[in-house]
Amino acid sequence: MQSIKQFELNFTVLKATAIVGFFTLLSRLVGLIRDRLFASHFGAGDTLDIYYAAFRIPDLVFNLLILGTLSVAFIPIFTELLISDKDKAYRTANSVLNFSFLLMSAVCLGLIIFARPLAHLLVPGFEGQKFNDTVILTRVLLLSPIIFTASNIFSSILNSQKKFIIANVAPIMYNVGIIFGLLVLYPKFGLYGLGWGVILGALLHLLVQIPEAVHFGYYWQGVLDLKDPAIKKMLKLFLPRILGVDNSQVSLLIGSVVGSVLVSGSIAVFNLANNLQAVPLGVFAISTAVAVFPLLSEFYSKRNENEFAKSLGQAISQILFFMIPFTVLLLLFRAHIVRLAFGSGKFNWDNTILTFNTLGMFSLSLFAQGLSPLLARAFYARQDTKTPVIISLCTMAINALLTYLLGKQYGAPGMAAGFSLSAIFNAIVLYFIMHHRLAKSSSQEAMDNFNKTIFDSSTKIIISSFFMGLAGYGALYMLAPYVDTHTVIGLLIQSGLAFIAASAVFYGVGKFLKLSQLDNLFGKKSPSQTLS
Repeated sequence: MQSIKQFELNFTVLKATAIVGFFTLLSRLVGLIRDRLFASHFGAGDTLDIYYAAFRIPDLVFNLLILGTLSVAFIPIFTELLISDKDKAYRTANSVLNFSFLLMSAVCLGLIIFARPLAHLLVPGFEGQKFNDTVILTRVLLLSPIIFTASNIFSSILNSQKKFIIANVAPIMYNVGIIFGLLVLYPKFGLYGLGWGVILGALLHLLVQIPEAVHFGYYWQGVLDLKDPAIKKMLKLFLPRILGVDNSQVSLLIGSVVGSVLVSGSIAVFNLANNLQAVPLGVFAISTAVAVFPLLSEFYSKRNENEFAKSLGQAISQILFFMIPFTVLLLLFRAHIVRLAFGSGKFNWDNTILTFNTLGMFSLSLFAQGLSPLLARAFYARQDTKTPVIISLCTMAINALLTYLLGKQYGAPGMAAGFSLSAIFNAIVLYFIMHHRLAKSSSQEAMDNFNKTIFDSSTKIIISSFFMGLAGYGALYMLAPYVDTHTVIGLLIQSGLAFIAASAVFYGVGKFLKLSQLDNLFGKKSPSQTLS
């Protein structure tokens, strides 16, 4: 514990991003192992369709009430209270924890009772035992939002104090529980053993965070003070946000509805491809958004608009630095990635083709998916939840329409294309509205620096990524006659050497263009934003 405390003592945005990104990478790697085991055991067929469809209602209610709502309302208010009165901050946190836990328990109990009619709406194409299994597994998984509600409060408490390590170990433990369910519980209890593995993972997600929160001052109190001004302030931020369901959740929900009437395995393919593209998003984009959120909240609470704009501009550039090259890499290596990640056991060649085509459609919006969580948090840090909610509702409508139309026409790749188009719309609108707000509240010099940072970086990143793509494609083409791509070793050699060539060209062109993020990445410049 002492080493963790020492490591986090001198906080910077870059360090925080590195901490969150490192543990997110570990979690995603464990998640890929999880997905490979599932794909190998079941292939893209009925079992995985049932498994992923059963997550939709539990995930939706958790994202609707907690992950995308309560947490973003909680952190700015809790951060303000920590600055002025730590005891008051923890009393408020306990009121939020107790109320949200009771509320989620009541909601999930109601959903368990009405799981069957809800499943008819969710998977209209499922029939017979496939439908019945989806209902039962949904009821089991509805226990997880109750556990995650408490766990999310602890994550928010730790993140507010810039204690990122344990909060980001928790998702790793969640995946460990799911893998345990597959390898140990499934052989004994069948499909429902998979569900109890998820519940075990959720419990591990919660339990691993409690000692860390206690170490830094948290203690539980049986309080439920809904008249607390801070609670009222959170509710004011929370209630509008409840309508702003994350676009990816809407896409997964629609994917289940449309996928249920398509060929067996369509829901599984859609989810597996989404999980693959989520790796760079989680490691580089979400980690940046999570790390910079407390900083933006603090700058806004101190009314330091110029530093707010500076930090946001740097974070946008940092996300684009990773997301634009990863878009090119995913398009280039999508077949290799899918074959290496899932190409074993019952996951056949048809499954592979469908999955890498779907992954390609997802990758087109990677930059937008990366920017949207950051831009939304910029609004939340300014205690404005209404604006991103309105934009989110418009995005949801576009997403639903395009995912349905393109999904019916082109299957899983069409559903991914519909999601990508709506994600790009969401990011563009969020950016321009935030830019307008900053222009009114920041100095002209701060806005000039904001625009210059983003424009200069984006131009250099796009040019570097273009030449990187040419190098990667050329390397794949030249290596093809010399390796056996029907084997894992051959795939690794071809994709590995091509990736090295592409990365070297990106680095070389970036250095020639004096791309500043390269120097920051390799530690040649000090991070410019430091909290003390």
